[in-house]
Amino acid sequence: MTVGLGVVLGFAAGLLLIPLFLEFWSLVIVVFSRGNRSPPVPSASPHLLFLVPAHNEERLIAACIQSILAQDYPRDRLRVVVISDNSTDGTADIVRDAGVECLERTDLAQPGKPRALAWALPQLLSDPWDACVLVDADAVVARDYSAILAKHFPLRGKVVQSFSGGTNERDSWLTRLAGVLSRCRYEVSYVLKVRAGLNSPLMCCGTSIGRDLLDPGGWDAFSLTENWELYARYTARGVKVDLARDAVLLSDQASSMGQGQIQRRRWGAGRTGVLRTYAGSILRSDRIGLHQKLDAIVELGGLSPVLHLAAAVVVAGLSLLLLPGSLRWWIGGAALLSVTHLVFQVVIVLVRHPEPWRTLAAFAMLPPYAVWRTIVFARTLLGRKDTTWQRTARK
Repeated sequence: MTVGLGVVLGFAAGLLLIPLFLEFWSLVIVVFSRGNRSPPVPSASPHLLFLVPAHNEERLIAACIQSILAQDYPRDRLRVVVISDNSTDGTADIVRDAGVECLERTDLAQPGKPRALAWALPQLLSDPWDACVLVDADAVVARDYSAILAKHFPLRGKVVQSFSGGTNERDSWLTRLAGVLSRCRYEVSYVLKVRAGLNSPLMCCGTSIGRDLLDPGGWDAFSLTENWELYARYTARGVKVDLARDAVLLSDQASSMGQGQIQRRRWGAGRTGVLRTYAGSILRSDRIGLHQKLDAIVELGGLSPVLHLAAAVVVAGLSLLLLPGSLRWWIGGAALLSVTHLVFQVVIVLVRHPEPWRTLAAFAMLPPYAVWRTIVFARTLLGRKDTTWQRTARK
């Protein structure tokens, strides 16, 4: 009994250590690399297509459009198109009143962002744009967004993810924790990945997809989490997924657990489905190395930071309570060691944060939040598999 429990807990601790090992591997590569080469300088500003899927977004779409049009970027190099997808409110009228193109789609049998993109993109391929930038209707972009994105030229053959944060980061303890997570990703973790030659994960909001990757096939990602599907597919194909961390896009974040539950169940089920579908092609790919393969599998199948922390505490606690002798310290210590990279990221973020003490106070809610996330995660794994698209409620 004790031997079997030790094996199980030891295996669990080993799995928890894999993300730490991969991050250390990336850090070693960055430290011993000879430095990044200077990026190529574009001869002209890339032609960008901003594509905004919108379903009943009359309250938020105007701010989104205004932010895109107000950028410090040549206006003749920008095209903005809104897809009013099965909208029953005034979304289309507001878009046209703002002087922006609006494509209206009505297909109640196949709702949702992926289907809307697949319907719209073939209608836009005649325009000579270099990259399509996906922006959710509740998002706003910074004035220098396109100018920073253009520095990642050439854009036609790669994918670039920008910084995705929250417009309402200071609203509640939940949005503050979400803000810390975003900053950990885009200011620390993803930066390290890209500098080590790995692909950045995608959000499909603030994501630039090169023309050569969409032409002539168009859009073909229809899973619950199209961002993870694209990340897995492009990674297996050896397509570069870059990060423009200074190109800032902010959108409305779930400010209550009720709103967040829909998102997190969809994200959890979607990532699991993508892992099952693409794990084989990623591991068999001859276009990427072992480091990228393992990193992609961990991104798709690993636990979120909060769930990782909860799992580490549980494994360490069970080891210290139930295992004999030094075994309890080795396994328990390994489990707790696995969260050191997460702690390191949070410390870096809080040092740079504009409101560090108020944000640190939000961590008092971390224990009940971790319990809630664990329950949602368990329900996602054990519950009915729902593949229908659900729109997250807006604030």
